[in-house]
Order: sequence, then structure tokens, then C-alpha cells
Amino acid sequence: MKEELKIFTIIVGDLVGSRNVSGRQPLSHKIRLVIDHITKEFRKEFYAPLALTRGIDELSGVLKRPNMSYRICRHLNEGVYPHLFRFAVVRGTLDIAITSKDARRMDGPAFHTGADMIQRAKKKNLYYCFNLGFQFEEFNLWLTELANLLHILRSGWTKHQRRVVQFYERFGNQKAVAKELGITQQAVSDSLRQAHWKELKRVETIIDGVLERNGSNK
Repeated sequence: MKEELKIFTIIVGDLVGSRNVSGRQPLSHKIRLVIDHITKEFRKEFYAPLALTRGIDELSGVLKRPNMSYRICRHLNEGVYPHLFRFAVVRGTLDIAITSKDARRMDGPAFHTGADMIQRAKKKNLYYCFNLGFQFEEFNLWLTELANLLHILRSGWTKHQRRVVQFYERFGNQKAVAKELGITQQAVSDSLRQAHWKELKRVETIIDGVLERNGSNK
């Protein structure tokens, strides 16, 4: 019996350069650990948790709403860095194995749209793309462009800047970061400034706000 159509937000991820990855077993272990951490941190958001669907090459997950979709994708890419996933985030219908709550078994038009978006993103060298059924289609384009600009900013960080940002986002205090890394508070401040951390967080807040408003408009 065909299951009733329902609207969800799905995440489809494609590991960039997966064919050229060496040491696939250690990377598989790393990805699974990151997925487990994200599942626990965002457990209230998931209808079906993130799961690898084709070795380590692809993953998918189903959210109840789009609110935390960008944050989840970003956390995953930060966790598996220097490897990266390319993401499509789609709000749409599912009609297969909905009650299983297993993203590996679920299917429907939203997943088909996501797969098409991943292919287009590869051609355009994009890492994030959105199709969330906004009343104004331009919002999808704006979200996509903002998320990819933030990706470009992050990809330009040095190893030291990345480490400083990671600890600052964990502690929220420059003195604590300086103590942890054995550097001066001024060095922490300089690294955050050079990484454009304040500007980046401001834009991420805008993205989260747009997703929150869309998630409330059911």
C-alpha cells in the first residue's frame, strides 16, 4: 500500500573527490563518529538521522523542519575537514518507507530533486544549495550564494586560524583559547580578525534566521 505523502526537509550529501580518497576505512570511521555526534546534538530536529547510503560517498537525512539544516551541514563539514561534502537541502514530499524513519530506505520527490541539485552543484562547483519552497524563489538563490561565500571564507583559513576559531566557538572566551593553545590573547584576537569571524557569524545568523522563519511557515 502506498504511504501518504508528507512534507519534510531532506539533506543529501556527496563526498567531494570520493574516487580519489585514500585511507577510506579511517575516513569512514571519522565520518560515522561525526554523524553520531550530530545526531545527538540535533536529535530533536531529525525525523530520520543522517546515514551513509553508498559507502562513504553519499549520505542523507530527514529533518522535521529546515531550521537547523545549514548548521547541521556546516558542522558535518567541519568535523570531516579537510574532506568535504557537497550538500543539497530540499523541502518536499516523501512517499516511500516514511514510517521506517531510516533515511537509507526512504524515498520520494524531495530526494529526486536533491539528487538533481547535487549534479548541478558539481557542474557549478557549489558546496551548498537550497530548495525550500519559499514564497519568493529568490530566497533559495540568496541562501545558496551566502552559504557558498561563507564556504569560500572558511576554505581560506590557515590551519592556525581554523584551530583558534574552533576553540573560540567552543569556549566563547579569548583568554580561555589563549591558555589552551599557549598563545597570547592578542594572538587569538588577531587570528579571529584575520579569519573575519565576526562577519562570518553575522551572515550565519542571517541564514539561520531565514531558515527559522521558513520552518515556522507550514
